[in-house]
Amino acid sequence: MYNYKIFQSVTKECEKILNDEEKKLSSNFFQNLDYIKEIIKIKNHNYKIVVIYDNKTVLAILPFEIKRYFFIKVLQWIGTEFSDYCNPILSKNLKLNLNKKYFLDAWNAIINELKDELDLVFLNNQLSIINDQVNPFVKFFETSNFSTVYNITMEGDFNDYKNNIKIINKKYAYEIHRTLIKYEKLKNLSKNLKIDIQESDKIPLDFKKIINEKKNQLDKKNINNKLGDDFERIFENLIETKNIKFCLISLVVESKVLSRCFGIIYQNTFYYYIPTVLPNPFENFKPGKILILQIIQWCIKNNITKFDFGLGGEKYKKYFSNKEISLHRYIKSYNFKGFLAYSWISFVLKIKKLWL
Repeated sequence: MYNYKIFQSVTKECEKILNDEEKKLSSNFFQNLDYIKEIIKIKNHNYKIVVIYDNKTVLAILPFEIKRYFFIKVLQWIGTEFSDYCNPILSKNLKLNLNKKYFLDAWNAIINELKDELDLVFLNNQLSIINDQVNPFVKFFETSNFSTVYNITMEGDFNDYKNNIKIINKKYAYEIHRTLIKYEKLKNLSKNLKIDIQESDKIPLDFKKIINEKKNQLDKKNINNKLGDDFERIFENLIETKNIKFCLISLVVESKVLSRCFGIIYQNTFYYYIPTVLPNPFENFKPGKILILQIIQWCIKNNITKFDFGLGGEKYKKYFSNKEISLHRYIKSYNFKGFLAYSWISFVLKIKKLWL
């Protein structure tokens, strides 16, 4: 039988649990303690950080917030509006002790304690697998699988990576081959072609400039985005603390940036987080794809073993990847107001799916 404790904020006790468990947790950047604390500083929501135990052994940490959308109170993962992935933080102890009955009993008890404070549970953008560990909120709950996340697991050198892709799909391997040829042609055509790498622990990064470039790119395509003032402030604060490593990697010709990516390095994973392709006369050479392959090579040289493409099932990500993880959402109403919200969300999601 599992027991649990609910923290209303990141207290000293809660922070100690998160820090003690961090070395043996299955998590990702978006459940990192520093990231969560920055969100809590920016957003004044009703926070519920739930720790599930087996006796005194921590099994999982559920970083929740209850956010009000108009007249509906929604239980969701902390930072849902900003984060690519929204997941529980899983201890490796859970992998050995995961019991469906005990987990669901604990969940029902948690919901029963919180039911007067919420109308709807909406757990979005959940990975089915978190660092090779099964996500119990996908395994045990009735969720909808709505997208795919593409990753690269990197073992050996760059040739090993290419050979691995060739085994998976020869068409994808040919796409990589074509991109490398375009890179060589661009080198022959252009003077001073280089890959510029700025790392946050060595040089200040101009995050505002990166955000503005991405916003301009998305605005031209009429794509909504999450890159508002709060998002900008969260990452500027994280960059300033220097607790997490960020980098800006750019493909440059004669001081002109063709493409660039703001990336995150966390637990030996490179997050391909904010990529941009700037207006330039070399667009036929596919500078975005060229940059991806250069970043992959840089990761391999620096012993970074995983490349995460983040949200979005774009075809080009599939070409470069050797691993796919399904992305899920869970929705459940707990009263009449929640049912109305559930009905509306379901309708909107169905309409959205028809347009994709």
